Amino acid sequence: MRSKLILPMCLCLALSACAVVEHDPTPTPPPSLPTAQPTPEPALRPSPEWGEQVYMTAFAPEGRLDEPVFIPDYRLPLIQNAQGIPSYEAINAYYAAALDDLAVSAAEVGGWAIDDYLTTQATGDPFFDYVDTETYELTMESQTRVSVLRSHYSNSGGPYPVLYPLSDTFDLTTGARLGFADLFSCSAQEAKERVLDAVLSLNAQGTYSKTVLDETMLKNAFSEENFYLTEDAFTVYFPNADLPQAIGTPTFAVPYTDLEDILLSWE
Repeated sequence: MRSKLILPMCLCLALSACAVVEHDPTPTPPPSLPTAQPTPEPALRPSPEWGEQVYMTAFAPEGRLDEPVFIPDYRLPLIQNAQGIPSYEAINAYYAAALDDLAVSAAEVGGWAIDDYLTTQATGDPFFDYVDTETYELTMESQTRVSVLRSHYSNSGGPYPVLYPLSDTFDLTTGARLGFADLFSCSAQEAKERVLDAVLSLNAQGTYSKTVLDETMLKNAFSEENFYLTEDAFTVYFPNADLPQAIGTPTFAVPYTDLEDILLSWE
């Protein structure tokens, strides 16, 4: 698939007035201090209730409006009980922006699909409908973290479709999207070396499809941001476009026990 991918501050000066009063020789007892009131416990944050925010439309040439040549369909996470919870609202806003970007890209691809259809009609060549979809799954959810794996499937009318993984990990207490370095107590470089060493060890054991991929190729293609969390493992993936000689999407699940001395804990 072809793709695109102040407030002025006002300073207010408060002036306080002083009044002169006559001295009263009668001693005045000091005012009694108010009784301290207990601080109320903060309301418990409910667990997210997950749903979808969806963008789907159809593109069709004139004269074939009932037979679209391209129906993009994108389904991204939506926390349905986010109202009044800033962290949840931030996560929803993140995916709403992603959905807007996908819609803009889909409009461009839809134009290409219609042009291709008209061309094939003129030349007599076969035309295959364009496909572009994105779905998601939660791979890990705790009280403070959630990890999301998105799957983007695309076929621009050719014989070779593309399935591309995307991933996001969020702090549910703040709504911040967490990068690789945010999950470790050591430097990003040390964490990268540790994770890559673990991936190379798993590869040498043939844990992906019982095949051993070229080590140099894996090192060159490794990106510390291509990860997601599961209940048991820090999982690293290599999109097939990054490893053209590999079949599918090579994935390596590094057990948390192998990284427990540098991996920040969460509940």
